[in-house]
Amino acid sequence: MTSSCGVSLYAEFLPNIRQISVAASLPSPANDTRLVVHADGATAELSYLGDSYKLSLPSRVSAGDYSAHVNPSRKGSTSLSWRLPVHISVPHQPRSHDSNTEPVWSATDFETGCEVLCRNCHSVVVSAGTTTVWKDLPSENWAEMMEFWHCHKPGDHSHHDQADASGKADEQSLAARGYGASSIVSAQSGVGFVDLTTLMFTESDCQNLTYSPSNFESGLPNMQDITLEGGNGEGKRHLNVFCTSCRRQIGFYVFRSAGVTLHKWQIFCKSKSGASPRISECLASTIISTTARTGCSKSLIMPIDGNIGQTDGNKLEQTTIHIWVMNNNIIYTSNGTTDRSTWAIKLFYRLIPRAEADKMLEKITQEAQEINLPPQAIHEVVQHLEASNILLPLSGRDFKEWKVGLLAR
Repeated sequence: MTSSCGVSLYAEFLPNIRQISVAASLPSPANDTRLVVHADGATAELSYLGDSYKLSLPSRVSAGDYSAHVNPSRKGSTSLSWRLPVHISVPHQPRSHDSNTEPVWSATDFETGCEVLCRNCHSVVVSAGTTTVWKDLPSENWAEMMEFWHCHKPGDHSHHDQADASGKADEQSLAARGYGASSIVSAQSGVGFVDLTTLMFTESDCQNLTYSPSNFESGLPNMQDITLEGGNGEGKRHLNVFCTSCRRQIGFYVFRSAGVTLHKWQIFCKSKSGASPRISECLASTIISTTARTGCSKSLIMPIDGNIGQTDGNKLEQTTIHIWVMNNNIIYTSNGTTDRSTWAIKLFYRLIPRAEADKMLEKITQEAQEINLPPQAIHEVVQHLEASNILLPLSGRDFKEWKVGLLAR
């Protein structure tokens, strides 16, 4: 956010040209504005109307006075910008984790038997010693890839007799091997499955949870006691899962996998890294994975269907975010945030009606990939993007009908 004095400073590392872009948004024009980089090359100081404002830089640059580098036509403007050359001693990749695309919390991060708590009230959801092994779930298209490998693996023609007249492999034969297109990973007792955004357990391994087809008030502590329209789960893909102690929704019960999926940003679990992922980090991992898998830089953040029992539930369930990734690997700093570099995705975003999003997904030439999140999580993502938009210089906050945002990784 903009500092209380109205002076906003923003710096972004540009690795391809080895420069730091620094932008200043001022409350009023000032011809004597100067930018000086300290001798350590890690801090820039802006002088404006007799006051000084410091900004940590995302990488070391060459020290010096850069006031003369401002375009003369911009002097007297409320928006100023500089390009600072990265110091020659800095390697091309300024941080060792720049190329790391691993999500926060993978199976290797957890110790055997560690407990899982509700992040809001710290009530125990999975008690210590229950989970004897942690496993990473495969990517979303794992079944299709395994089916393709089985049908086309080189030098193996032993299963060709199982193909039908159209050349498609017999689905029952593939399913028997565990990797047909209809195959799924089901929850197992004592096993904690780890996805990009969730942890999955069996209902018997969980405690202090309330299951409901709608809101907390209509829920029950045992999933088996819930009667659903159309039979036992028929026509219903999931139930909402709430923490019984604080009544906050922390996940879903998915009938297809017969498992309780808990959102990473709603729970706490001791990990080797000591990190606790936020919604922005979970979504960033999903976007990176989706882009790598499909080659599509546009996504639709769609709400998971289901009434969450809030007064503004209808409004939340209609909120859809259309995003277009500009750069999935930037490092930025700002005087409106904590004094540290932030690794992020830079993207365009706009809020669109649910009907428009549905039409986009129905097109044969699909323009965007669908990513599903709970309505409340989408609301938090919107707040995160709006807050990041304010950090950017005025000239870089909008592009036609799009807004520009930063999604922290």
